[in-house]
Amino acid sequence: MDEPAMATLLIVDDELQVRKLLETLLQYEGYHTHSVASGEEALALVAEQPPDLILLDIMMPGMDGYEVANHLKNDPATANIPIIMLSALSEPSARLSGLQTGAEEFISKPVERVELWLRVRNLLRLKTYGDQLKTHSLMLEQQLRERGSETAKMNVHDLARLDLENALRQAVTAGEFQLHYQPKRTVADGQVCGLEALLRWERPGYGAVSPAVFVPILEQLGLIVAVGRWVIEHTCQQIATWQRGAIGAIEVSVNVSGQQLIEGDLIADIRQCLADAGVAPQWLEVELTESSLMENIQHTISSLQRLRDMGVKIAIDDFGTGYSSLAYLRRFPLDTLKIDIAFIREVTTNPQDAAIARTIIELAHSLNLRAVAEGVETPAQLAFLKEAGCDQVQGYLFSRPLPVPELERLLLTTRGA
Repeated sequence: MDEPAMATLLIVDDELQVRKLLETLLQYEGYHTHSVASGEEALALVAEQPPDLILLDIMMPGMDGYEVANHLKNDPATANIPIIMLSALSEPSARLSGLQTGAEEFISKPVERVELWLRVRNLLRLKTYGDQLKTHSLMLEQQLRERGSETAKMNVHDLARLDLENALRQAVTAGEFQLHYQPKRTVADGQVCGLEALLRWERPGYGAVSPAVFVPILEQLGLIVAVGRWVIEHTCQQIATWQRGAIGAIEVSVNVSGQQLIEGDLIADIRQCLADAGVAPQWLEVELTESSLMENIQHTISSLQRLRDMGVKIAIDDFGTGYSSLAYLRRFPLDTLKIDIAFIREVTTNPQDAAIARTIIELAHSLNLRAVAEGVETPAQLAFLKEAGCDQVQGYLFSRPLPVPELERLLLTTRGA
């Protein structure tokens, strides 16, 4: 799974200790932060340097959080900046008042680290999508002005969304998608032991579009099943090509949407793609997020068991954030648990994350599964995971996701071919 882009966050709270705590938590996640002690300072800073997201305390001397949020949301220049309200108040009325001002989220004090990270991450993903739309909204406005027709009354945001949807439909028809591959390495000897296939889209005239933007739209349009089938087909063909050449046999994992399990015919698609490419099932692994596994448990277990019986490997991606119970986990036919990046970022500095990572590794081994850590970026993280008994790792410490030519050069070098 791709690592999120970094962003700049503004912390607004009159308590110094709270600001310092939030700065520490967010900077550990790689975000850039600014902090101010009052609503007045916040408005001044936003006017000068708009942040990507604002963490806003409700109760402050002078201008309180409600006033700040109301001012920002009523100004077109700042209305699209996501706001997370912070408050020690537990009354529903406090939350309702915050939402009425236009705030997108609400977190109670004391702040829980993982909840903070997830809410910030999710809001920034939505903002990324909004920013993508903005890049061509001006162009659409110009087109509407030139037409001088009734269509000029349409909402530009809706047109931008429609434009992106049409571009994605065209991308599916014209085959504009590509696959990049990120290597996985065994912790014991550092050798490349597998790859993860990751979907990429270079939109003509716009450049690369983040998967965090276009994949949810593919799902909403009902196109993810067709695109997912394309990913499986091309991955199997690529495995076969490597097996016939100097690189040789290598296991490749593909990300599978829950819709492919529920609405598509995933088993038939995989069986056909493997047969057409002449690839043995053992060289393919499917990755599903923990949350998607929990959507339709009985159907999912049945489908995964059929895949496992074929010889295809099964992995849970982003493990630790989907709240699946151990009772259900034992019922899924699995081969791999992938530890979510949220627990790897601070594994050498946060005892809680270290304990969670160790527990997941021990859980995986107790169920005879392999443990894979994603998002490994530092030698210290790797040393911790090696000491904890993790089996495989992937991340920018070793390699970013690469297009096929670059990847093949890397594989030929590391495999001594």
